[in-house]
Amino acid sequence: MAQNQNEGFIAPRIVRGQVDSLSLFEITDYELELLEQGSPNAIYLNFAIFFVSIAISFLSALLTVEIKSQNIFTIFVVLTVVGFSVGGILIILWIKTRTKLSALLLKIKARVPMVAAPTRPATPEQKDNQIHKTEANKANSADAKSRAAD
Repeated sequence: MAQNQNEGFIAPRIVRGQVDSLSLFEITDYELELLEQGSPNAIYLNFAIFFVSIAISFLSALLTVEIKSQNIFTIFVVLTVVGFSVGGILIILWIKTRTKLSALLLKIKARVPMVAAPTRPATPEQKDNQIHKTEANKANSADAKSRAAD
């Protein structure tokens, strides 16, 4: 019965590229939970931009339009002050919390020592470029020595 289900199924072709080395990073449950939650930075920054934009809009209206009604003027002033205040607090929160997740990732990466990547043999073009650079450096240093002697 299992063969009948697989009759019309064509297995996908799998192409695998070989890697030179593989580093495994072990993390604790707590670190995994922190990574799953992600960082609230994007939310803080988005709302900060929202509130500061509203505050700037109402401030520009206050500075450019003569508002005759005291109630509307009060509402505009309150929205401007609240917008700048909440936006400023959210920007401060964003600045303070933006490094927590990257610090955790650096801590995890620091557990595995960096292994130098194996070097590949140089291509003929790279060898020619290296020869030309070496010759140019020798010529420059010879010129510098002759100028220093003069």
